[in-house]
This record gives sequence, structure tokens and C-alpha cells, in this order.
Amino acid sequence: MFVQSKWQVNHVTTDTIMRASTLKPRLDYAALLVDKTLDVLIQKRVDLSKINLSLYAKTNKGISISEFKEKLVYELEISRAIESLRQARRCLDSVFGLGNIMLVLAPTISIVRTVRSQLFGLPVDTDVSLGDLSLVLAGLIIDAGHLTGANLNFEEANRKSCILLDEAKLIADSKIYKQFPNVDFL
Repeated sequence: MFVQSKWQVNHVTTDTIMRASTLKPRLDYAALLVDKTLDVLIQKRVDLSKINLSLYAKTNKGISISEFKEKLVYELEISRAIESLRQARRCLDSVFGLGNIMLVLAPTISIVRTVRSQLFGLPVDTDVSLGDLSLVLAGLIIDAGHLTGANLNFEEANRKSCILLDEAKLIADSKIYKQFPNVDFL
């Protein structure tokens, strides 16, 4: 005897379940990409900081400061990128359910794209990681929007990303100014 189940799973329901089940692994992968990129950038900043400290000591002895300022500006850019990616990581950590994915992650795409566009001369794998991160975040937002039926407010997302980028800039600038007092490079 064949008994038909009262639970019907159609194609749309299966697709929705599949999309929802892939969100958490993609969030974890995005966090891994941010952490991997941060590790590379932090090591680059540490290396630059050592060079800049030695050049700073030499500039106090009357040596030209043009090379020092050039490297210092590059260290500042990397510091800003690090703080911006830390902001993005905080956003990833603050996702607590399907309903807030779009709201929390929408600004991070702009942050990642801004960081990627501002950094030149970094290893190719870092640029690729940032590109992958941007794609993963966009996919998460699209799928979360599809599953919840929500619409993305680009104006609000851009406003929040500007606020987060400004905060990151202030943090990075204050760290550099503390490290190199009495240097006017901006």
C-alpha cells in the first residue's frame, strides 16, 4: 500500500532551503577571508613601521625626510585599510540571524571595495582575497534578500559605510600620530 505524505516539498521550497543552508558557511568563509587579509596587512604594517622608525630617527639627525614621508603615507594607508577591515569583521560578527544579514552586511561591501581600490603595491593574493570577499558578501546579501523578501536600501548602506570608514580613518590616523609625533605629513 502506498501512502502519500502530507508534507509536500516543491522546487521553490527546496531552493529556499538550499540557499538558507549555505548562508552560515559563506559567512564563515567571509570571516576567514577578512582574517587572512588582515594578517597580511598587519605584517606589512609592522615591517613598514620598523623601516619608518629607523628613518624617523635619521630625520632627527638632519637627513632628508622625503623618503620617510613617502613610506609613512603608505603605512598610514595600510593602517586605514586594517582598521576598515576590522570594521567589516565586526559587522560579520554581529550577524545573528537571517533577518539582519542585509542590514548589517550591506555597508561592508562598500568598505571592502574602498579598501581594495586604495591599496596599491600589495601582493596579488591580497587583492584576490578582497575581490573574493566582495563577491561572497554580495552573494550573501542577494540570497538573504531573496529569502526574506526584503529590499536593500542603498542610500542607508552607503551612509553607514561612510561612517564606518571615517571611524577607521580616525583610529588609524591617531595611531600613526602617536607613533610619529611632530611629523606633519598630511
